Amino acid sequence: MSQLADSIIKGPLVLQTVPTEKAATLIYVPGLGWLEWVEVTGVGAFQGYRTLRCGALEFGTTVAPRPYEADLVGGLGSKTGQASIWAWAQQNGHAVTASAWTTKVFKFADVDANTFRFPDLRDVGPRFTGTNADTNQARAIGSYQADALQKITGTFGSVLNIQSSAIGAFALAASGNAAYPTGNSGDFNQFTFDSSRVTRSASETRGMNTAFAPRIHL
Repeated sequence: MSQLADSIIKGPLVLQTVPTEKAATLIYVPGLGWLEWVEVTGVGAFQGYRTLRCGALEFGTTVAPRPYEADLVGGLGSKTGQASIWAWAQQNGHAVTASAWTTKVFKFADVDANTFRFPDLRDVGPRFTGTNADTNQARAIGSYQADALQKITGTFGSVLNIQSSAIGAFALAASGNAAYPTGNSGDFNQFTFDSSRVTRSASETRGMNTAFAPRIHL
């Protein structure tokens, strides 16, 4: 039977604070939930308790992070006070140097001996990994992709000395008579293109959305 099942049957080991030494493989701390004892060597070496959902993204719905959450807004974290999430980031290849860190990418920055920087995921939405349709390359976990719009093409016709018209995103802006370099002259029509004539337009490409606070489970 699993440790969790045994704990439920016997009653969980409930502690008010997270111990620094192993009290049991699995413990329960009010406000944090279930924590497991972890011993990792090598990259991201860590020995201690961490939550079962350590590293999971959270859709924040509260003004301030819950006790088991941290904001993903590019703030600084403590390598001692938040050692479990920093170790997790290293173990999973999500840690970079301070100079390589940038917003919108799911990476933690190694700032100095005492601190690290959380990712800043504001103003971006998640997408599952797969193949980049433009490059045919695999998308790496945590990578950022800027907004884009599928290619739009269109045509319109203009016949000399005949009034032309435009519909949809095209509009007839001006018409008149102008001289050609040869010395002759002829009628012309000038057209403009504006997608807002037929679609909802803004300064960025986006889908319908509801905003939440970007957070991570510690």
